[in-house]
Amino acid sequence: MENVMFMLSEQLGLLQDTVQEYVQALTTPAQLLCGLFAFIYIGMGIWGCWANGKSIDFYRLIKPFAVGLVIVFFSAFTSLLNMVVYPIELATSNIANTLTVQYADAQQNYHQTETNVRNAMAAYQREYSNELTSSEAESSPASLQLHTYQTTLHVLCNLAQMALTGVVLFMKVYVVLAKLVLLLIGPFAFALSLLPGFGANIAKWVSHYVRILLYVPLCCIVSSLVAVLFSTCLYPALVNLFANLPTSDYNLVQYQQASTGQLTAHFFVLLFHGIAIALYACIPTFSKWILSVGSLSRNNHLNL
Repeated sequence: MENVMFMLSEQLGLLQDTVQEYVQALTTPAQLLCGLFAFIYIGMGIWGCWANGKSIDFYRLIKPFAVGLVIVFFSAFTSLLNMVVYPIELATSNIANTLTVQYADAQQNYHQTETNVRNAMAAYQREYSNELTSSEAESSPASLQLHTYQTTLHVLCNLAQMALTGVVLFMKVYVVLAKLVLLLIGPFAFALSLLPGFGANIAKWVSHYVRILLYVPLCCIVSSLVAVLFSTCLYPALVNLFANLPTSDYNLVQYQQASTGQLTAHFFVLLFHGIAIALYACIPTFSKWILSVGSLSRNNHLNL
């Protein structure tokens, strides 16, 4: 999995370099459109002032020149937006990397404990498979039902872990691709803002771009929260659940306790993985909340 992540990061880096070249190539037609739309914008502004008998608002007519400058220096403009979020991204990534080490240690400790219990249960099954009490226990409906539940939850836990890994990979790829799409359409969105009915294009583009930029620190925050949940709540509790069981030489009562403990452990692992997936799925909502709170505060300030 680490090799896949490394190869994916390299390919995404190459894709970013390629898209940056296309962005530079697309700024030229965007500048031409901006110049054409500037004549329309200025002409309609002057005609509207004359038709209403008002003086010409020269400050409003500066907008085409400002938009043209942004298109010419579009890379610098996006770099400025990136720098606004970069300190938060750096801080959250450092926290996530620190907690990931703690999470990996707790996960390894749990897997080692769970493996010891599984091996001891397997040894008990091999050693006492011919005894009457063991045969009766294994052939009882309750024992068969418990084994079915264990197998089902174990498979579901593996699928949930794969789904969590897939969600993390999807978020990383989605952030890069969405950012690149916004970079490609950005110059044209700015140029179209000079036409009637498209005046909000700039605000919408900046809002979408900042929202995508916030995905990375939000992913780091969610990753940190998931690491804390697993390393301090789930895995230590599951290790304590198996702490009273010996590492070998099970009897029938201890075998049943280990089976029930495995069933409980698989259930809580599945539950926590579901919570983690839900947190990652809520990252777009968290990003919208941040921007909506900012816009709400600005509107309240204007109303005052």
